[in-house]
Formats: sequence, C-alpha cells, structure tokens
Amino acid sequence: MQIIISDTTALITFAKSDILVLLDNLFETIYIPKAVHDELIIKDDIVKYRIDKFDKISIKKVSDYAILENIEKFKIDKGETEAISLALELGLKLIIDEKKGRQVALSQGVSIVGVLGILIENYRQNFISFDEVHYYFELVKRNGLRLNEKLEEIFYIKLQEIKRYQTK
Repeated sequence: MQIIISDTTALITFAKSDILVLLDNLFETIYIPKAVHDELIIKDDIVKYRIDKFDKISIKKVSDYAILENIEKFKIDKGETEAISLALELGLKLIIDEKKGRQVALSQGVSIVGVLGILIENYRQNFISFDEVHYYFELVKRNGLRLNEKLEEIFYIKLQEIKRYQTK
C-alpha cells in the first residue's frame, strides 16, 4: 500500500460513482491539499457525504511556498496548483485527470495516474474482474469523466494486454 496525493476531479468521479473502494484497494493514505478539500466540500450532498465517510483522505498543507509560487505561474486552478505542489514537495505520485494539470505535473517531473489508470491497476491486481472494470469504466463516464476516443482505445488495449498476460 502506498501514499498518494489527489486532485479534486478524480475524487468527485469516484464518489459520484460510489466506487471509492477502488482507491482503498490501492492506497493506504490519500493526501489532499486544503484547496482540494475546499473544492470537495462545496459539491453536491452525495459527493460530500461519501468523501466525509471515506477514511483514507487526509488534508496536508503545502509548506514549500517556493514550489507553490512556481506552479502558480502556470495559471491552473488552485486545487491543481496545490496538489501538484504537494506532490513535488513530498515526492509522491499524483492522481489527476485534467489535461492541462497533467501536462504541468509531468513537466515538473511529477509521476501521475488518472481514473483510468486506477481502474486498470485494480483489474491488474485482481481486485475487480474484466466485466467489472468495463462496468466501472462506463459508470465513471456517465458520472462526468470526459475522455476522447484515443484514450478509450488505449484503455481497452491495456485491458486486453493484461487479460492476455493473466490467462497465460
């Protein structure tokens, strides 16, 4: 089990879909900065309720203001800025799905994963079946995860590769 940082969107997607357990399968602790927490608590009641009940999330303050100031120059939202800064400060992987935020994180050397990567990893580690990963994929899309066709294609290719490897 590992510790990871998260931005807002993935947590909202998992909470709306009622599949926070998929994060629980992979992570011991999920740190979120204050700005992400603030973005989460203004969401609809079901998201707020599920996030509040999920005991893996811990608020962690960004303390390296030099890193924070550097990331602020990229003009991304406050939650993304603090999440990327915290990941850099602590040397931890970041859950992030927004395209510009992912690009900024990668440009700063932050290791990232998104909702699809978490679905794939749950399947790879046999926490969920092939049918379940397909179901959860459709569920997160219905609950607001925006994807282009290329990402969907890559997702299905990776699933097929894992399935072939697991059946050997």
